[in-house]
Amino acid sequence: MHGISFTAIDFETANNFRASACSVGMTKVRAGKVVDQVSWLMKPLPGYEEFHPVNVGIHGITASRVHNMPTWQSIHGPMMDFIDGDALVGHNVSFEKSVIAKANEACRLPAATLDFHCTLALAKKHLELPHYTLSDVAGALDIPAFNHHDAGDDARASALIAIELASRNGITSLAALWPAAQKPAARVPGYYSAGYTRKLADLPQANIAANPYGPLYGQTMVFSGDLAALPRAEAQDSAAARGAAIANSTTRKVTMVVCAELDRGGRPSAKVRRAHELAAAGQDIQVIGEVQFLRLMAFK
Repeated sequence: MHGISFTAIDFETANNFRASACSVGMTKVRAGKVVDQVSWLMKPLPGYEEFHPVNVGIHGITASRVHNMPTWQSIHGPMMDFIDGDALVGHNVSFEKSVIAKANEACRLPAATLDFHCTLALAKKHLELPHYTLSDVAGALDIPAFNHHDAGDDARASALIAIELASRNGITSLAALWPAAQKPAARVPGYYSAGYTRKLADLPQANIAANPYGPLYGQTMVFSGDLAALPRAEAQDSAAARGAAIANSTTRKVTMVVCAELDRGGRPSAKVRRAHELAAAGQDIQVIGEVQFLRLMAFK
């Protein structure tokens, strides 16, 4: 296991905005062994401090618990000191990557230069499972029971998953464990940069088992522009999980267009202009902004 060294990381957020971090957990691994672990609560940044009931129901952190805790500006330095230049590992690590980027942006801190590696992608490569949630993968690998959605426990579980999969496959370096991530042109598995448009075949399928009374169930949705709260691909995945069909262009089948620029006063895109044309012609189609979309996302 010589050479398998990294820091695993996990965030919890107060609401759908990535800059609303309210907890971070980190686990340090050296030569395939867990050697240190920290977790901190934090008060979300001004403008992002509302605790949404859905998020509280997931992680149990409330505004009162973090009222006297430090904010991102105070946590950032100790967090970077603990990371100490390590590659960062997480389960669906695009979430952690976007939390760091959005929180730094909100605080006007320099963008972090970090390498990210995803245990979700790693599990899909080496395991055949019906589902690949952190709990599912940990259970399949006989990782000790942990308190899911506790940032410290989740970071440790992600670390142990990477260690176990490396051990099972005789892998002794991060470069061998995540070979694609070492290529300069490669994206972090599961991460889509701003402006990236998925191919039609890569779009998520509507979850027919979702709550049929939810406001997104049965909608056919198009996303225009890049959301501030989360990458477009994650927004598409989340909407599909709630029963929406996802499309790339505004056609006569589309019922809802999410316009990232609507709340910012930006110029309407071709997708939005087409939606207005179809609405004027009698089609049942609506254009909503990011804030309204996030409110609809709160319904399970």
